Amino acid sequence: MTGLQLRAVLEQRRINVELEVAPGEVVAILGVNGAGKSSVLHMIAGLLRPDRGSVTVGGRALTDTESGVHVPVHDRRVGLLQQDAMLFPHLPVMANVAFGPRCGGNRRGAADVAQKWLIHVGAQELSQRMPRELSGGQAQRVALARALAAEPEVLLLDEPMAGLDVATATAMRTLLRQVLTAADRCAVLVTHDLLDVTALADRVLIIDGGRIVESGPVSTVLAAPSTAFGARFAGVNLLAGSAEDPRTLRTTTGQELAGIVASTAEIERGRSVMAVFSPSAVQVDRERPLSRAEMNTLEVTVAELDHRGAAIRVRAEPLGAGAAGLVADISGRRAAELRLIPGERVFFTVAADQVAIRPADRA
Repeated sequence: MTGLQLRAVLEQRRINVELEVAPGEVVAILGVNGAGKSSVLHMIAGLLRPDRGSVTVGGRALTDTESGVHVPVHDRRVGLLQQDAMLFPHLPVMANVAFGPRCGGNRRGAADVAQKWLIHVGAQELSQRMPRELSGGQAQRVALARALAAEPEVLLLDEPMAGLDVATATAMRTLLRQVLTAADRCAVLVTHDLLDVTALADRVLIIDGGRIVESGPVSTVLAAPSTAFGARFAGVNLLAGSAEDPRTLRTTTGQELAGIVASTAEIERGRSVMAVFSPSAVQVDRERPLSRAEMNTLEVTVAELDHRGAAIRVRAEPLGAGAAGLVADISGRRAAELRLIPGERVFFTVAADQVAIRPADRA
């Protein structure tokens, strides 16, 4: 049973993180570009040395700045799969996959190990091809076989499906799911794709400014995010403010939003709270609708419009400094009626029974 523990500070990049991944668990790390996601993977892989901290896998110290331990990349038994397959261009596929076992001392059996993993990922017919002869999906399958042939205790996945077409990415997710559930090997996944998270991950960590700001099971974070990034990733609206009463949130700009309390914790007046609701629950109007007790109406400024399947997504400017802009999904017919353009003032209306109110600290 192999687990991973990381505690690391990287001063220049302002990273200060602690994380633990249980044996057999897949943890997804999410965040904006530059938040520190790939740096975390590179410290686990040994490509970056933290200024302070440690990396431990299965009780074995791979990095420990206090004692001066830093196990070389090739001896860590940590596999790294990136968006670019990074195959050795001068070696055929078989030799690429056999490289890890050979470096590990299994020179005689390296070809057999390589053949086994090429069969496992469905790429055995590619064994004699050169990397330049492979498609993107084929190259990623070979890269996965190469990573697994080295018998890693931890698998690091850095946007491995980002450059693939939809069908190939779907097949790759299925393959990874099979690989990750077949052993107690733990994995860390960095991605911007919601499908990667729902298909592969057990738990989510959101990193912002080099620190973990939200964590929890995938279902919890997607259903009830507590950060602006988590809300955007999950595709829901999140408003932060203070409790005017147990069922009403007041934003920093003075607008109020009523909802249903989605917490067993007592919500007192003045407590920091959050409201979460779906973009599909929002009605958009040019004129303020007639006031009704069970409805919330917020005046917003249109920031942009984009296409979301059969819906048109209306994005609004943030309601106050540090807030996330609200979004509404409306039909193409309604968009044609409204004929909105960025910069216009409109009204977002959502029923109170579609809004979940809970403490910001998730008490």
